[in-house]
Amino acid sequence: MKLHNLKKIGKKKSKRIGRGYGSSKGGHTVGFGQKGQTSRSGYRKLRSWIRQSGILSLPKKRGVGKRSALRGYFKSSINRIVLNVSDFNRLKDGTVVNYQFLQKMGILKGKSKKFEIKVLGRGDIERRITIKGLSVSRKAREKIVKQGGKVSSK
Repeated sequence: MKLHNLKKIGKKKSKRIGRGYGSSKGGHTVGFGQKGQTSRSGYRKLRSWIRQSGILSLPKKRGVGKRSALRGYFKSSINRIVLNVSDFNRLKDGTVVNYQFLQKMGILKGKSKKFEIKVLGRGDIERRITIKGLSVSRKAREKIVKQGGKVSSK
């Protein structure tokens, strides 16, 4: 018997910290140390590129606009909506799907928010529709055109 002939037994389960004294990693501080920022809830370490280059290159003045390099990391102001090709099977033939149509249907809520909409090619389409002004994946574009529909960027 050699090491390369041994069968894998499986992965060892990770310790469930903070689940009582009997869990071997439970109890008072559960491996987070005593006081301080790292022991509190909601703390997360920054990625290495933010730690080194991002924070060091930030200007000292306050304000969200000053931290444009980190703005997307902490909170995104763009709402992303993904629609699949199979979602359009409920519509009638010849329907024009655009930004205003999605607002009328109630998919886009709120007028002042920014929405990033993308149509993906998951599922099959059975209707002839026209998509205007939305970003469409290559697979979705092929399926819509094959069914007799149209896709235009404007």
